[in-house]
This record gives sequence, C-alpha cells and structure tokens, in this order.
Amino acid sequence: MRPALPFAILTLCGSLLQADGLTDLKAALKGLPAPAKVRVKVESESLEREDGKDSTEHRTTVVEDGPEGTRILEDTRPAAAPAKAKGSAKPGAAKKGSGEFHDDLRPAEGLLEQLEKARLLEEKAEAYEGRPARRLKLAMDLDLDAEARSHLKKADYEATVWIGSDGLPLAMVHRIEIKARVMLVATVWTKIDIRRRFQRAQNRLLVLDEQADVQGSALGKAFSAKETTRCAVL
Repeated sequence: MRPALPFAILTLCGSLLQADGLTDLKAALKGLPAPAKVRVKVESESLEREDGKDSTEHRTTVVEDGPEGTRILEDTRPAAAPAKAKGSAKPGAAKKGSGEFHDDLRPAEGLLEQLEKARLLEEKAEAYEGRPARRLKLAMDLDLDAEARSHLKKADYEATVWIGSDGLPLAMVHRIEIKARVMLVATVWTKIDIRRRFQRAQNRLLVLDEQADVQGSALGKAFSAKETTRCAVL
C-alpha cells in the first residue's frame, strides 16, 4: 500500500504545476509550423460616420500568402481610391509585399505580441459554438508611453479568448475604452470592440471573420465606424 502515497503526491504536484490557459495559448501559438502557401478571398465592408455624413466601402480581394511573401492577385477597390493601408493594388494586379492582410493571414504573430504583457484574470471551462473550450479573461496592456498616459482620464483594455483542446484560439473579443484630456479642457473619448473568429487551414491559423465597432467623440463631435471582414480559403 505504501507506493500509493508517493504516487498520489506526484499526481497532486503535477496538477498544481499544470500550465494555465494563457501559458498554453502562447505555447500553442509559438509551436505553429512555418505557414504553408494559402490563397484566401477577403471580403470587407466598412461604414464610417462623422458630422452626419456616411462613407461606405465594399471590397473583395484575393490574396496569396506563403514562404515567399504575400501577393494581391485580385482587388475590386478602384485604382483612384486612396489606400487605407499599404499594399492596395489595381484590379487584377499581382502585388508583392502587401502588409495590410498580415493580421488576417498570420494572426499568431500579432496575438503573441499582444499577449506579451497580458495578465490572466479568470479561466473557466466554457464550450464555444458547441466545441469544448476554455474561456480566458485577460487584462491587456495598451502600450502607451509616459506622455500619452499623462493625458489619460480612463483607460480600460480587456480581452476574452476561447481556446480549444490544442491551446489555439477559437475566438477572441477585445474591448477598449479610452478617455483623455487634450488642449487642457477638451476631452476625447473612444470605445472599440473587436470580435474575431479563427480557423485552421493547411496547417496554419487564419482569421475566419472579424467585426470591429468604433464609437467616440472629439471636440464635441461624435464619430463611429464599423467594419466586417470575412476570409474564405480558396
């Protein structure tokens, strides 16, 4: 009967030393293999509202990403339209070095950077869309310098992430609210909600869809923006 006691102690110690969900998530992201080549159709819709005026845009882009880099193969954005980020291309053009789709096609890199200073607030078992998962509630770092922090009146940044049995993210929600003082008396307020779902394809992690909602006011003027992005592997 004596061997049972050391075994029980070892089992207890093993459970106490088991990594938490945040550690598992970062390890799983770091353990992803080098991304294989993939071709994805990215559809995005955006609505911006400021001073009572709406600005909308719908865009469909076919992007290829692999070890040699990223290429835009098709793009429905008009050639005359101003690019919101690097890498826009004329319809039908193949453009190398596009960085604007990096977070959609290689989200692990950005996630690891965001999680570097994150703190685990809560962890519980909670199924996500019918799949077994763990839900992690995280306190995130806004990564602001001292000058920016000196103007803050309020700064909240929390994230909730659901991870599967392999430790990789199934979905993640970011919630950010900032209120700051500018020009001594004026106040700027911004609230940002970002919801992302992830998918596995060709042994790599990709964004499945993303919804971003921004609300705020500056110098007495309200503004808002919404954007939806969907990625389909071709």
